[in-house]
Amino acid sequence: MKELLAEASKCQFCGFCEFACPTYRTLRMMHFGPRGRINIIRNFDGKISDEAYRGIMTCLSCGACDPQCPAGIKITEVIRAFKAYIIGQSLGRGRV
Repeated sequence: MKELLAEASKCQFCGFCEFACPTYRTLRMMHFGPRGRINIIRNFDGKISDEAYRGIMTCLSCGACDPQCPAGIKITEVIRAFKAYIIGQSLGRGRV
């Protein structure tokens, strides 16, 4: 988790990644875009709301956001690893 937070902390919230993201372009809600997902990860305190959980889990892992990031964050890898973490910790139990 420490490595994820370190990678996520590089985000400057420029927003360049957002319009490359198919879920953000469709839903236009911050937590359904790469910047919002990274923010969810940065602010993770061991608990995750239903809405934040949906935001993380709707990432398609398509990688379209990665080349857009001027900070060089491996956004897709960070989100994928965070998904695995919250599933492994049973934080997503019973959520849709």
